[in-house]
Amino acid sequence: MIVSFTASVITLPIVIYFLDGDLLGLWYVFGSVGGITILFDFGFTVTFARNITYCWSGARKLEKTGTSRAVENEPDFEMMRDVLFTCRRVYLIISLAAYILLLSVGTFYIIHISSSIRGCTHIIAWVIFSTGAFLNLYYNYYDSFLRGVGAVKQANQNRVYARLAQLTTMIVLLFAGCGILGLSIANFIFGVVFRFLGKSSFYKYKGIGERLSKVSTPIDKVVIKRYFTTIWYNAWRDGVVALSVYLFGQASVILCSLYLSLTETGMYSIGLQIANVVQALSTTLYVTYQPSLQSNWVQGNKNEVKRLMLRIIKVYIASYFVGVIGVITVGIPLLRLIKPDVIVSTPLMLGIFASYFILGYRDSFTSYFSCTNRLIYVPAFIISSLACVMLSVALMQWGNMNVWGLVIAQIVSQLAFNAWYWSAKAHRELKICFNDIIQVKI
Repeated sequence: MIVSFTASVITLPIVIYFLDGDLLGLWYVFGSVGGITILFDFGFTVTFARNITYCWSGARKLEKTGTSRAVENEPDFEMMRDVLFTCRRVYLIISLAAYILLLSVGTFYIIHISSSIRGCTHIIAWVIFSTGAFLNLYYNYYDSFLRGVGAVKQANQNRVYARLAQLTTMIVLLFAGCGILGLSIANFIFGVVFRFLGKSSFYKYKGIGERLSKVSTPIDKVVIKRYFTTIWYNAWRDGVVALSVYLFGQASVILCSLYLSLTETGMYSIGLQIANVVQALSTTLYVTYQPSLQSNWVQGNKNEVKRLMLRIIKVYIASYFVGVIGVITVGIPLLRLIKPDVIVSTPLMLGIFASYFILGYRDSFTSYFSCTNRLIYVPAFIISSLACVMLSVALMQWGNMNVWGLVIAQIVSQLAFNAWYWSAKAHRELKICFNDIIQVKI
């Protein structure tokens, strides 16, 4: 997370400096349209990673809901091999489908909204960006698997090296005058480096590759089908959660590009990027603790689960507010020095911060339920995400509220239910109160 934060701090002003308003907005539209590939993942990354954690923690059976308790600490490598095999087959299919969609419908949309931009360089950049998105989707599960077996350090190191490769490529190409094409090539480089490092690290970690190679029993298609059926039961629910997150954030950029200019879209997208970085930093502890939450739940250590959750919530709240203060007092003034006409206003930035805080606070509690393999919040997420999109369109189309319509729709759609219900339910189950969060030691 620190690396992502540092990369964003470095790249944001550079990108703002080198791209004009229209190209800056188009670059963020690239990211939003490319984000559709996340929907093709449909929850498999999260679900496969969760089940790898169960295998690694000693579970001997995968359940559709809940978890079987660990029989012994030794991982079941035959079950792990079969889950990995299932994962590779699934991801080959869905990543190819996403790639075809990006190159067809995605290209048509990019051409439609960029009619004011001369030449075809931005179209070539889009094709390269789409290829990078394909690689990221197809091979990203290695990062999740590393975190699933507790190799958080290795996963973070891989991201560091991949980001450094991306950042170096981006800076060189931007200074060489490649513009948006250079950004797409740098994004592609990140996917390639991340893929090779992730695969290598996973199979080397604690001899996983060697121990998997010793599994002599042949792969049984019936077993693979059974695992797919079991995993699919919650994968589609995780996919709905990913859809709700997409509709909450990235889809708003697409709506913005439909109703407003590319320059205005760029301003709004910068605000989203800044808020997303602050939220990502604030949820670092949650990402780090997720395998521990799952492992302790499987092993029946409920008190440890409670302690971890208290720390996650406290660190999230404190970190987020420190980040907001830093951005408002230092970050935005510095960016205004680079290009004043494309920086989001402070009041709107605070509104975006509010919407992202609510989202992160909600997810901090729903993560507890997902770690126990209970995705009971899915119906509520479906309703709130659809409500967010419809309210956004209404406020922009008939309310003439521009980007404020997007921000208000995001806040209202979450405050109506998700922002308070899941925290209250988790509090009841874990028997904690807000005073416990204040008193827990970080």
